[in-house]
Amino acid sequence: MQLDRIVSSLSRVRGVKAIALGGSQSRGEADQESDYDIGVYYDGDVLDTAALGQCLKELDDGHKDDLLHPPGQWGPWINGGAWLTVDNTPVDILLRDIKRVEEVLRDCTKGRLTIDYQSGHPFGFVNTIYAAETHYCKPLWQDEARELDRLKALLHAEGEYPPLMRTATIGRFLWEAWFSLACGRKAAFKGDTHYAMGSVFRAVCSWLQVLNAVNNRYLMNEKGALKWVDGLTIKPREMTSRVCSVYTLMAAGKADEAYRLLDELHSEIAGLSGETVTDRIR
Repeated sequence: MQLDRIVSSLSRVRGVKAIALGGSQSRGEADQESDYDIGVYYDGDVLDTAALGQCLKELDDGHKDDLLHPPGQWGPWINGGAWLTVDNTPVDILLRDIKRVEEVLRDCTKGRLTIDYQSGHPFGFVNTIYAAETHYCKPLWQDEARELDRLKALLHAEGEYPPLMRTATIGRFLWEAWFSLACGRKAAFKGDTHYAMGSVFRAVCSWLQVLNAVNNRYLMNEKGALKWVDGLTIKPREMTSRVCSVYTLMAAGKADEAYRLLDELHSEIAGLSGETVTDRIR
């Protein structure tokens, strides 16, 4: 696929400040089935959405109308974008308000974390996803202000991984894992497998947040995160297979065996993080 053609076209739209390659392609995790994620960073005060929509139509193999979902249409975090096919390759266009990204990065580097409901993110949209996007993205084009370079420098001002973000992530999500397990335990032993499964999922996603922070690794989102945990340096032994066993046991109604495994995992992860959250909140 000709990325140059996409960049050349998008960069001419008024208000577009930078264009970056993101997703699995930028992280070196892509396979033959992977699509291309293209981040379009814009100034919301001057973005020409009509011109952007026309640009996307011209790039798309089918030249379809109404491809653009303008800023705000996909919620406050995913924001907006389009799904294209370019040279027979799926391309996701993701819009990012560059001023908002900077505000969020400043919050992250100060340890101010948020998590919000967002379709497509069953765990929730953690604001540190913007930090991960900024860290991993590969700039394809920037205007003279070099905004992406500046945002990367802001994120890495105190090292490759912001220390306050690390501390806040470990503390917050180790606590949430403990709390989710406590809530799910009651439901599981009452036979409410549906609620209990949801609680286990939240606990596992919280552990993944913790473990990635412990390893100073930016976590993009929950998709594929359990599979990739085996590649971390600091991790519980055989975590992926143990979590899969938990889900199997829960589905079979064997709550006692499932929670034995879950308690073991939580203790191991708390030990690896150096935290004792469960002692603090009793």
